[in-house]
Amino acid sequence: MPIRTFIFKVDLLESRDPQISRTFSIPASWTFQKLHAAIQHVFLWQNEHLHVFTFQIPIGGGINKVVSIQDTDMMGRDDEEGPNDIVLDEKTVKLKDIWDENGRYHGDVTNNSTLGGCFYEYDFGDAWEHEITLLAVGTSNVKEVSVLEVSGCAPLENSQGVLGWEGLKRAFADPNPDELSLEARRLSWLVSPLGGAFHPAIAPTIEQLNAPGLFDKRFRQIRKGIL
Repeated sequence: MPIRTFIFKVDLLESRDPQISRTFSIPASWTFQKLHAAIQHVFLWQNEHLHVFTFQIPIGGGINKVVSIQDTDMMGRDDEEGPNDIVLDEKTVKLKDIWDENGRYHGDVTNNSTLGGCFYEYDFGDAWEHEITLLAVGTSNVKEVSVLEVSGCAPLENSQGVLGWEGLKRAFADPNPDELSLEARRLSWLVSPLGGAFHPAIAPTIEQLNAPGLFDKRFRQIRKGIL
């Protein structure tokens, strides 16, 4: 039986040449913990760092209300910074609770019927900021992540942010690499889940990311904390 799905586009902010993004379909009944796992999967992140979802809702006077959805077992609930801020647990909040008009928390992330911007930050050191946009609501017989579009190769773990990633791209693009560039390449092949097939100019294919059972395997590993 077909299930209700949300189609999201996730853009890695400040990425360029090309802009790195993933578009995928995901069941509306899934939790934000599973959305976290889906983003980890489609960007080939390795779940080595903390993360948080935030909604920024303007409430007037240059002030934003911030709704954070996070793993409260890892980060706790005492990170609220303002009287209007809210912290929710990603293991219990479902996507439909937010994006459905009658969703349980929809009113918390809107102001005058306008939905606040949704962001996902991964690795607070490298500060990889992703913007999440709901493109469409649909139905599907596929009850897991279904990747629809891929743009760009996502950065490796611990790349030292945008500047570090740009430096690694130059190391691979150099037709006459020096020893530093060669060492950067060798380290990248050790770190990347793609091994020696990794190249920052080559994005994974839709077929690779949609390999049967691959997301379920990664989600089980994330829940056990081994990724």
